[in-house]
Amino acid sequence: MKKILLLLSVFCFSIAVSAIENIKVGTTTRSMIVYAPDQLPKQAALVIACHGYNQDAPYLQSLAKWETIADTAKFVVVYANGVNKAWDIGGTSDLKFMETIIDSMYSRYHINKNRVYLTGFSMGGMFTYYAANKMADKIAAFAPVSGYPMGGPNATSSRPVPIIHTHGTADDVCGYDPVQSHINAWVKFNGCDATPVTIKPYPSSKPNSPASLKRYRNGKNGVEVALLTLAGKGHWWSMDTAQALTSEEVWNFCKRYSLGAEEPEILSITPENQSFDLLSDKDNEFAVTFSDSIDCSKVKATLQSGNTSIVLDVKSEGFQPEILFALPADATVADGEYTLAIANAVSVKGGVMPSESFTYVYGVEEVGETLSVDTIYMPDWYAEQPVIGEGIAAGWKRINTTSSGTKDVTAGGTANCPGVRMKYFQQGGDFDAGYYLSARDNSACNLYYGLYADQKLQLKPGKYVVSFNSVYWSEGAMSANATYNFNVMTLTYSPVFSALSLTSTGTMRESTAEQIKGSKAYEFNFAITKTASYVLNFEMAEGWNSVIVGNLLLTTAPSLADTYKGTFHRTMLAAKNIFKEGDTTAAAKKLKAAMEKYEGFTSTAPSVYTAATKELSAVLHAYEAEVTTSIQKTETELDRLDEEIYSLAGVRMGTDATALPKGIYLSKGKKFIIR
Repeated sequence: MKKILLLLSVFCFSIAVSAIENIKVGTTTRSMIVYAPDQLPKQAALVIACHGYNQDAPYLQSLAKWETIADTAKFVVVYANGVNKAWDIGGTSDLKFMETIIDSMYSRYHINKNRVYLTGFSMGGMFTYYAANKMADKIAAFAPVSGYPMGGPNATSSRPVPIIHTHGTADDVCGYDPVQSHINAWVKFNGCDATPVTIKPYPSSKPNSPASLKRYRNGKNGVEVALLTLAGKGHWWSMDTAQALTSEEVWNFCKRYSLGAEEPEILSITPENQSFDLLSDKDNEFAVTFSDSIDCSKVKATLQSGNTSIVLDVKSEGFQPEILFALPADATVADGEYTLAIANAVSVKGGVMPSESFTYVYGVEEVGETLSVDTIYMPDWYAEQPVIGEGIAAGWKRINTTSSGTKDVTAGGTANCPGVRMKYFQQGGDFDAGYYLSARDNSACNLYYGLYADQKLQLKPGKYVVSFNSVYWSEGAMSANATYNFNVMTLTYSPVFSALSLTSTGTMRESTAEQIKGSKAYEFNFAITKTASYVLNFEMAEGWNSVIVGNLLLTTAPSLADTYKGTFHRTMLAAKNIFKEGDTTAAAKKLKAAMEKYEGFTSTAPSVYTAATKELSAVLHAYEAEVTTSIQKTETELDRLDEEIYSLAGVRMGTDATALPKGIYLSKGKKFIIR
């Protein structure tokens, strides 16, 4: 008997590294390369690196190799791209670019805004000096390399700033001789010792190194100015292991500085985030552990749901790293989902934590033998090929907008339209049909679904999951760095959810006569608060760059209880269904012991359910592998599904589950596995 079991799929995504990505700075689109090491902690530092004139971010990345240091020290690196391969050292455009990068990295990685460092090579070094005068309130330390203001020294910053300047004595582009005058100006401005401490050779651990370091110490607010001289070196970023390594020296200098006190952060909270099945008459306390002692007289915790807002009592006093919050004795907590917001967490050192939020569900929810997920929209674009050809699928509208504002509108069903259109591929890959997405000769292209009366997308209040894949397409593309946006909108084009600057992976494709492999999968959760008609939107403004977007699926999201408790419950049910009493094999004994261990098991914590499911699944799969052959030999009846079946890649598999090989499939929005 083939076993068809429901399976909850959890997808994890990471931001692509070493690929150029776009970022909006006001109304302008800029670009950068972002590198974040694995297991990056909260409040990591940020290094922004600016290339030289007529160079770009990938070139500086190849020179500086910041990744090798970031992997160990755990900080984020952004290689910024200047406009026309140059930097604005007289206006505000690139200053705003730097501010946007900082804000973006804070939103993405929760970097420590007090520990942002700026470095630049050649003209990037000139810009670094310029920024030291213009945005010292945003950047903790500055590290110009082989570059300085050509108009002469100019130290007019809003505060004393730490600076390390690196330069080769044989530099024939930005000569070495003027460097000392710039150093002297900043030494005077910062109030540093006029006589430096000189270390030669530098580093002292390399006795044959021709490099030397001058340290002008004891500046105001503890800042220092340093000059690292690379004897005999030209106009370059030094990666010479025989002497000083530029990136390493810049990091070792900059990491000592911060704009202010470190932000405290929450290390743990009990009940843990996303706990469910909470009881209002019992689960009335929250224990929070911070990374530093917090002023209990200022911190505030609020439990909110819709129009209900309950301010929790603070049960701790003075400055404490562990604070107990409790619901007021007269508070009434109705069943439902709540957000716990913790704000005004001020540490004993003066650091302030931004507001943090956690999700909890009060009221016990029963779970069933199937994952409760409903399909809202899963288009079968491949089936439309005979009707529309390379056109626009039913229910969709394409709008191309030229730079002058002229709009080219193409409705669903139109065949062989230029620009954005359907493409079809060999079945069996990641997806077999998708939209060729490209602005082409236009300034922007948009695809919309849900605008037509006969193809409305009606959504009720609740949580939803949308997923799709994208792959780079080479025909007519300038490079494999195209980005696009995905939005869920109202009928008046007001976004209720946005996923911006999405990238792709996979082999660039010149032909449809192959399977799509290695595409990038995306899955997003969003919430709807009002019953209404909504619109799905793909948007691109990348000129001739192109991607193919396919495998679109919109479903309801499972509840937390169904996600965690339900997965465990269904794993236990699968174990009971397959276990044979009297089996004395080692695998059977382990499975029986695990079932006995978790009989009647219950919790409110997602992590506890996850650990229990993992342990039970391991012994279940080991037992399945042992008995699958005998089950298939002794059982003849096969489970059947009457609904259309799809692979996870969106390929239609028919309606007969008996004809399918082992694997994971979709039917009616539910994921199931045939073993």
